[in-house]
Amino acid sequence: MSGGTAAREKPAAEHRPAWAKDPAPEAPPPTAPVTPARRRPRLRAVVPAVLLAAGLALYWLPVPGLDEAALEAMGGLGLVGVLPWPVLAGAALLVVAFAVLLWPSRPQRFLLGLVLVATVVSLHALPAVVEEQPRFATAWQHLGFLEYLDRTGGSAPALDARWSWPGFFAAAAFVLRACGVTDPAQLAEVVRWWPLAVNLLALVPLALLARSVRAGWRARWCGVWFFALSSWVGQDYFSPQSFTYLLYLAFAALLLRWFLAPSAPSGGMLPGAEAPPDAPPGRRAVLLGVALALFAAAVPAHQLTPFVMLGVVTVLVVLGRCALRGLPLLLGVVAVGWVCFLAEPYWSGHFDELFGGIGGLGANVTSSVSGRIEGGSATHQLVLYSRVALAGLVMALACWGWWRRREAGYRERALPVLAFVPAAGFALQAYGGEMALRVFLFALPGAALLAALAFFPRAGTSERERAWDRVSLAPLAALLAGLVLVGGFLVARWGNEAFERVRPGEVAAMEWVHAQADPTVRLLWLSEDPEESVTPALPWGSRAMERVRYVPTQAPRDPVLAGPLAEALREAGPVSYLIVGRGQSAYLELDAGYSTSWERRLLATLDARDDLVPVVRNTDAAVYALREAPPGTPEAATPGPPGPTVTWTPWSVLGALSAGLLVLLLGTREFLRLRAAPDAPASPAVRALFWFAVPLLLVTVSALVHRFWTLA
Repeated sequence: MSGGTAAREKPAAEHRPAWAKDPAPEAPPPTAPVTPARRRPRLRAVVPAVLLAAGLALYWLPVPGLDEAALEAMGGLGLVGVLPWPVLAGAALLVVAFAVLLWPSRPQRFLLGLVLVATVVSLHALPAVVEEQPRFATAWQHLGFLEYLDRTGGSAPALDARWSWPGFFAAAAFVLRACGVTDPAQLAEVVRWWPLAVNLLALVPLALLARSVRAGWRARWCGVWFFALSSWVGQDYFSPQSFTYLLYLAFAALLLRWFLAPSAPSGGMLPGAEAPPDAPPGRRAVLLGVALALFAAAVPAHQLTPFVMLGVVTVLVVLGRCALRGLPLLLGVVAVGWVCFLAEPYWSGHFDELFGGIGGLGANVTSSVSGRIEGGSATHQLVLYSRVALAGLVMALACWGWWRRREAGYRERALPVLAFVPAAGFALQAYGGEMALRVFLFALPGAALLAALAFFPRAGTSERERAWDRVSLAPLAALLAGLVLVGGFLVARWGNEAFERVRPGEVAAMEWVHAQADPTVRLLWLSEDPEESVTPALPWGSRAMERVRYVPTQAPRDPVLAGPLAEALREAGPVSYLIVGRGQSAYLELDAGYSTSWERRLLATLDARDDLVPVVRNTDAAVYALREAPPGTPEAATPGPPGPTVTWTPWSVLGALSAGLLVLLLGTREFLRLRAAPDAPASPAVRALFWFAVPLLLVTVSALVHRFWTLA
């Protein structure tokens, strides 16, 4: 029996080419008495452990001293400007501890993982510890989405474009109901710790992605480390983007780990990616199902993420690096089908916004980069310039990593796809001036791993490469890069904290406004540009989203000239209020160049007016109303019809049915192709499914073109 089993397993073991096989394990050394030389590895573990403990102590011990008065002293550098120097020294020691672990010849995995997790926790948990309220205004607005969904049981596409992609909110509401939570406001603690959870969870697919690279352990660990030190973009708050970003990371890791097409050495160069692990067709079918489920979950949850996923897999297929050659068409039908049918309330009313930026590469880059730096205080501009410099540094290291890999004899294709395909978003639209941030966010996984290969380009499989690693100063260079990245992180990530943090008084003021929304209320808030800057820096929209209308109002440069604000209140009609919040004032001072005494002088001017009366006043916010309310009655709430709303015509019905059948046929075709050998010709069933899919594809495309033509 044992001989028969061995005979059957032998071909499976020899299925991988000889160059892709793992090196033979070394024979265990003979047992010998413990000598001082053998204690050296243990002593080497003591140094990073001591550095880790010292770094955590220096970082966290001064944190309880950051009270509300210290936070209010934040200026143009944000949180980093009020941090005690031991916190900064502790962050530097965490970097040193990780770099020291890159020196030994063998990885100390437990310590490497411990330092990595400690670094992520230290960098991302700080605001949750020192601030009383969950940070970032838009996170509060997303709580309002959950409150509306829980209260009404449906979406409202007419209220907000994000209701056309309600997948994240629907999933969160389902979890709330399952956990017995009846009020989404109880999620405040979840929102507070959400960024930390997202960044910790991101390490899992990153580690899997690193295992797909044909590199030594130093490069893999360093790549994940660089990713953690460069995650300053700030899209990890409670939002559909943070949720779908985790889906994107897992999707990319599955593709590069299990579905890369076999590649043999050519021209004296080895492929830069590891050969996919041997797996039976059933397991590969399950993995394909998981990848499709990840994409299907991202499509109804976010506007941008599915198309980045689609772009990555398409370029991999074009370059011959993805074994799932039919996947781009399948995923494209799913993504475009959702936009064309179920997101109709958005694109039918925002056709120019959705497609007007296509081809405007220069304008999109300008609005996303230099357009965000113009104006504001000189100190705060340092934060914005540091973001540009850090992104440029990581991408420059990625390019250098690709070149060093080439010099070391490795042909790198998959990682450059991850790092540079997201830049195609610049040619599509400006995404509200945030496209540069989103491009770097999606490029970071591939760029961080390529940056690590700039320091450790060899796989370390030969004795010559291992000897080179023993004398290399690459860990020292990685240490210097890590110090630059962690210092830049503290500035780039927390430099906006003066207006991104939420104050308790602002929450109290907004709760009072929500209580007045019967049936509706208009809340005027101060903006430097009411046409373009339409997101207030206050905890808005956390409840009663269809009953509170937020009206951006021109903030006067001279705070003495408050007459237009009173006139705007009169024009707004009955049950209208004007709010002056500390966070919004800090934004106007730091990002729009208003004077540092602007808020104090404006409040004094408003208090002195006979036609205005403060109805809410605390240290963080003030709400004003007209002393004599304008005549009339407040308008009724008009959330619009519940979604999804689809304009059904004979063409749209035919297109929807064709798209559904097309997805079914293309999905079945991919699962059937997995059962065949990599180089085997297509089976009759696979060929038949393709030819059945062609007319369905033509009908689907025709129906979609007709919908855009008639509804745009």
